[in-house]
Amino acid sequence: MMATRLLLAGVIGFFGVTVAEASMQDVKRAYDTGQFFSAARIAFNDANHAPSTSEKALAYYWVTQSLVRAGLDQSALYFFLRTVELQDRAASRKVLDLSPLFIERVGPDLMRKFLIKFTHPEDYSARAKNAYSLVLAKDKLLKGDYTGAVANASQVQASHALYPVALQLRATAEVMQNDQEAGLRDFAECARRAEQRTDVEEGSLEAELSKEQSSVLMNKWNILKRDASRDLKSRCIAGQARTFYEMNRFEEADRAYDRIPKASFVWTDTLFEHAWNSFAREEYNRTLGKLVSYKSPALKFVFNTEIDVLMAQSYMSLCLYADAGHVIDEFMHDYGSVAKEVKVFVDSNNGDMRPYYSLGRQALEAKLHTDRMLFRFVNRFARAPYFQSLTLSEDRIAAEKVAIARIDQSRPETSTGMNAGFPGFLSMILDWRVRTIQRMGGIYIKNSMVDYHQIMISDFEKMQFMKIDMLAHQKQRLMEPDAANASERSRGNRIPVRRDDQLLWNFNGEFWNDEIGDYVFALQSECAKGSEDTGKKAP
Repeated sequence: MMATRLLLAGVIGFFGVTVAEASMQDVKRAYDTGQFFSAARIAFNDANHAPSTSEKALAYYWVTQSLVRAGLDQSALYFFLRTVELQDRAASRKVLDLSPLFIERVGPDLMRKFLIKFTHPEDYSARAKNAYSLVLAKDKLLKGDYTGAVANASQVQASHALYPVALQLRATAEVMQNDQEAGLRDFAECARRAEQRTDVEEGSLEAELSKEQSSVLMNKWNILKRDASRDLKSRCIAGQARTFYEMNRFEEADRAYDRIPKASFVWTDTLFEHAWNSFAREEYNRTLGKLVSYKSPALKFVFNTEIDVLMAQSYMSLCLYADAGHVIDEFMHDYGSVAKEVKVFVDSNNGDMRPYYSLGRQALEAKLHTDRMLFRFVNRFARAPYFQSLTLSEDRIAAEKVAIARIDQSRPETSTGMNAGFPGFLSMILDWRVRTIQRMGGIYIKNSMVDYHQIMISDFEKMQFMKIDMLAHQKQRLMEPDAANASERSRGNRIPVRRDDQLLWNFNGEFWNDEIGDYVFALQSECAKGSEDTGKKAP
């Protein structure tokens, strides 16, 4: 069939139409009639025999466009990048209209270096330029160029689906520039708009996938997008709260933390930050009340060693040394083994990223309330939308391989099998995609493990120092009671103030989901007890 097509194209060329033009007409005819895979196959062959860079780039664009319309976007990515890399202005302008879709479905990290190196702002349409500006903004932010991050994020149009993400990036950069008021405004607008996000590309792109594959994958994808939007909203509210905290506006920070939905994973990570806000106000009983929420069966999956550190510090601030000592002893018992396990894993897999990706995927697929401490440790970052999107892309790759094999078998006149021809090349592309996903996911998991392990080690050191400090206080109390009372006279606990929108209920020994995070202890401070000049406990 290919020989016949080329022969006919040559005859047409004799009458004034070039072979390339005739071939492109075949591509467009197949595309316009909904035969997207056939259009991609013809364009791929044209690219392999293209006499010029511009014709090769244009052929790669048609492969990209056709595969996207066939629902094979993971396969299409390679041809998108090759088109961009050839730097033909006409082809680049066409293919870059697909950049928002690839940024959404593949993620910005793989795309960023190609777009920054091979494209320019004038290459993009007004719509596609929004995605390019967002990529630049993230790149600037990661490099510490906060002025550049603000400038690029500001170029994303308010009507675009990526605008809430741009607001979060811009707000973060503004806070880093010490422009807290601007950051607060952008975080607030991000939280307001986050759940208004829509698909970057409207319409189904599943033409060549089976209905069963399409339904399952698109359902997972839509759930992930919904969860990502909710996650973004929660993170922007958390950004407001953290900014208020840094500005010592603790009352406003308290109200902001209260607005983070309790169904969000962000809330489980920021509840201890909320407790720190109470600690800064010297409301130690409220601090302990928030932290005890982590003892609820609903939150047993949370792994955060800083919770125990703050709990011990709160008891220390109330001079309740026996309680502080109990927390410290439990900390050493609970986290000592997992800290060693993390170190052994990292030391054993220094250069290979695949074991890290595999570990993250295993933790993600296991039950949330797992007894395995290493999975609980990894869950803190493996369940983030970024890593989940990588695993979903890997699932999509497997589905695309099945779909390509089915398409090839259904067309006996062009069938080559999965080891040759266009299907064979797509199979190699998908193998490359799996490697890139596992590498990127592995790097993310490894870096997160190393960072959190360092935090764990730091928390072990803090606990050791507190234990030494606790023993010193207890010794001083025994040896020099008057001096001990004088040194602790200013310490104690401010009585937590109940806001107008808060009710007071007694704790009956049960955890209720609507009360988690709002408990307040009723402990009496032991600091400066029996001091001679006041005759009272410290306030």
